[in-house]
Amino acid sequence: MKPDITLVFPSSPFLLDQAVFPPLGILYLSAYLKQHGVKVQCLDMGLGHTPDMAGADIVGISFTTPQREEAFELAKYFDETGHPYIIAGGPHATHMPDECVANGFDVAYRGRGELELLTFFNSYPPDQIAIDDYPFPDRDALPIKDYHYEIDGKPATPIMTSRSCPYHCLFCAKIDNNFEMQSAERTVAEIRHIHERYGFEAFMIFDDVFIASKKRLGKIADMIGGQYRFRCFARSNLLDSKVCALLRSMGVVEVGIGVESGSDEVLERCMKGTTTRMNTRAVQRLHDNGIRAKAFLIVGLPGETTETIVETADWIAEAQPDDIDVSILQPMPGSAIFADPEEYGVQFQYNGKPGWYKGTPGQYEADIQVGDLTGKDIVAWRDLLEKEFKKPELLR
Repeated sequence: MKPDITLVFPSSPFLLDQAVFPPLGILYLSAYLKQHGVKVQCLDMGLGHTPDMAGADIVGISFTTPQREEAFELAKYFDETGHPYIIAGGPHATHMPDECVANGFDVAYRGRGELELLTFFNSYPPDQIAIDDYPFPDRDALPIKDYHYEIDGKPATPIMTSRSCPYHCLFCAKIDNNFEMQSAERTVAEIRHIHERYGFEAFMIFDDVFIASKKRLGKIADMIGGQYRFRCFARSNLLDSKVCALLRSMGVVEVGIGVESGSDEVLERCMKGTTTRMNTRAVQRLHDNGIRAKAFLIVGLPGETTETIVETADWIAEAQPDDIDVSILQPMPGSAIFADPEEYGVQFQYNGKPGWYKGTPGQYEADIQVGDLTGKDIVAWRDLLEKEFKKPELLR
């Protein structure tokens, strides 16, 4: 049966491996549209799907800024092959709708596009949807077992238990500021559903602030404690001793922390809301509870200098996280830095290549200057930090 719409997730050729996580964004859309009688097909170009596989006349492409060139090429292809309506969605469409329309799209849906899509198909959606009322992502729409990610040797799949983030880091680009968290009951029901239907016993929780509510975390831990394995992200200012103990009892084996920098000056300037001391204590508390800590770092943030990068190296050596991930600053549409780079001492070329902040080692580029640091300086420091502190067996 011919679908009413084909939802497409473009390729990400800058990544070392594109088939790690399924694109939950289009799977949420698919589930919600199907719930309202719309026939949906999903394609993930990073999984090897090709645009000629699109079965619907109407095509929706959801993409991030680093994927924009691939998305624009897809829009051009679908236009040339007679698809009458091509819709842009996702983070880039939210922040750069005019650019999307100028590059082959008929319209760009900003923010959470499910309600606009229902209106497009002559349905009458509610004014808003409570987060617990969303159906589970349509994991049947893509070959979920073809993605490969493991946690402690167990095949794992991603889940999201909240939307947006209540914090305001200068480098972050959010779709909106409407932070919502699912109930503990809704979250546990989805975990159990995935386990029963697909057999997964390990989960990557992709929320920016999964531990924002200690009460909710406690409920989740009580309901499923120890039955599954998890990896999640967290902010160091929220990782107190009780939270770390709850994470351990829930089955969390690794936590990724947005450390960003080993310089308190840089952290303050970026409105991170954390300090190097908080970051060090968070790593220690996780270790005290038998949980691995991975530190995510960015080179080239506002206020960055050679001295602050050395401070970052010193922090890594002192705090001793189990793993690190070092990216470079690429100002993204929707972020405060992108909106007013001069205010933060940043110069950059938006149309420069490649436009991604994390990708294949050895291929990093930066069309940016921060203070006296050129793009080449920033990339060189990133590579040096990775070479010095990233364990070879974890390099990917």
